[in-house]
Amino acid sequence: MKWPVHLLPLGLLAAFASAAPIVERQLNLYQLQISCPANKNVDGRFLAMRNNTLGVFDGDDVSPVKVYTVQGQKEGLNELHTYPVGIVDHSVGLMGPPGLLTLVDMTNPQTVKPGEGQVAQWDTFRLEDGKLTNDGEGQWLAFPGVGETWNVKWSDGSAVITADFMVVDVVYTDAGEGRYNGE
Repeated sequence: MKWPVHLLPLGLLAAFASAAPIVERQLNLYQLQISCPANKNVDGRFLAMRNNTLGVFDGDDVSPVKVYTVQGQKEGLNELHTYPVGIVDHSVGLMGPPGLLTLVDMTNPQTVKPGEGQVAQWDTFRLEDGKLTNDGEGQWLAFPGVGETWNVKWSDGSAVITADFMVVDVVYTDAGEGRYNGE
């Protein structure tokens, strides 16, 4: 009959822990937008997600992706996580062959293992002067897709590109505040 006495403290601990307040954190949200005054078809359009790829897409089912920043391990670099916050961590990342990386949605980015000859980056973004860049030399390129769609990639200048593309800037704009109930 001693075991109920031993469980009593555990039950009290569980009751207090479940009554503890949930830590809520305010998040500054951003939307990513293309800046390319030379092409009015893409200039000012927001990046959205389709099939885990970020780009400019048409359609009623497409809405601009919202992100919030998390300080990266290197000074001045950030991770961009998508909002709303879910059980599974989603982060904006760059993936592909070295020299020309596609802007993608990564699930649990710390666990991503790129294939042979591929690169995966998610914690190398800089947000400065209203523009989003990647760590190191390079520039954003937009490649035309079907209709009025555009795929966005980061190039460090080392890749040989034989397709049509346009040099663009990716800017970030304020998208309000969000909430995160967690650590």
